[in-house]
Amino acid sequence: PYVAKTTYEVLTDQWYRTGFGALLKALGNPALSWEKTKTFDAGFQLGFMHDRLFITGSWYHKKTTGLITTVAIPTSSGFNDYYDNMGNVLNKGIELDVKYEIVRCQDWNFSVYGNMSHNKNEILAISEALKRYNDRVNQYYQRNSNLKSSSEILTKYEEGGSNTAKYGMKSLGIDPANGKEMFLKKDGTITYTWSGDEMVIIGDTEPDAQGSFGLNVAYKNFFLYCSFMYEFGGQRYNYTLVNDVENADVYNYNVDKRVSADRWQKEGDISPLKDIRDRDITTNPTSRFIQDYNVLALNSLSIGYDFNLAFVKPIGLSMLRLQFNMGDVVRFSSVKQERGLSYPYARTFNISLNASF
Repeated sequence: PYVAKTTYEVLTDQWYRTGFGALLKALGNPALSWEKTKTFDAGFQLGFMHDRLFITGSWYHKKTTGLITTVAIPTSSGFNDYYDNMGNVLNKGIELDVKYEIVRCQDWNFSVYGNMSHNKNEILAISEALKRYNDRVNQYYQRNSNLKSSSEILTKYEEGGSNTAKYGMKSLGIDPANGKEMFLKKDGTITYTWSGDEMVIIGDTEPDAQGSFGLNVAYKNFFLYCSFMYEFGGQRYNYTLVNDVENADVYNYNVDKRVSADRWQKEGDISPLKDIRDRDITTNPTSRFIQDYNVLALNSLSIGYDFNLAFVKPIGLSMLRLQFNMGDVVRFSSVKQERGLSYPYARTFNISLNASF
């Protein structure tokens, strides 16, 4: 209710010569306008083999003009952000669902399912306010280039990019001659100096495709269910390698062996990490730490047994089920998860006995 109009809170408990006092309560934007969206969807649903095979698919095209987003502002204003119309954004993609009952008979039931989605996000145009915001992001990095906070990738918005794009300087790796990082500027020249004005899109967290698949198996009174999740084609920025390895605080904290073993130390070293003596220079956003993110995870597993009615009826029960459940069973990823450093991890097990009277 306060995003468009600046709102004040009147203090009626004190009278001044000029009247009551007032405090700024909400910072509004009188130029804010409504979002407008045009959407087109097309889909199909097919059934085969006496409804044992179902295939559902859809395609969508969604264009939003005047997209509303939050814009960060200096906290000295008394607020963290305000709302503004970002510009025009296009989302288009496909969704696909498949379910197939392979076996369906008296003792056996075996079915599989799978789904996939793909979305393409593109910024078609940005407002003047967003252009000024991008300039402030560049200025922030220039002013705070040696602070640890400058290793974080701040969101930027550029026409032709996406809402999920990651920005930084294009890296050419560590120079074996001196242990310094080499950067490629927009004009094609090479430099050792990082600059916010030279930031380009270095990755995107939006995957090419993501979804899940699984199977249901039942044999007489036994049943098994498992579910997999997958994602591929996107990228992640490995903050663990940046903050806990390359920018590690070796004076105040314990560190792992990569801080010395994987760092450049002498002329001729081929290393993924810069000179070990440059710990006082913060690593700013760079494509050197962008990694392809492809993951496959068995996220759910259930095994159970339903006791026969002949067994449960004499003891006054209508149903008795013994079930074992497990979560986050196994995970394969192209980005190493630094368990214990950045990513909390828990594998859960439980056994349940359900009864109905």
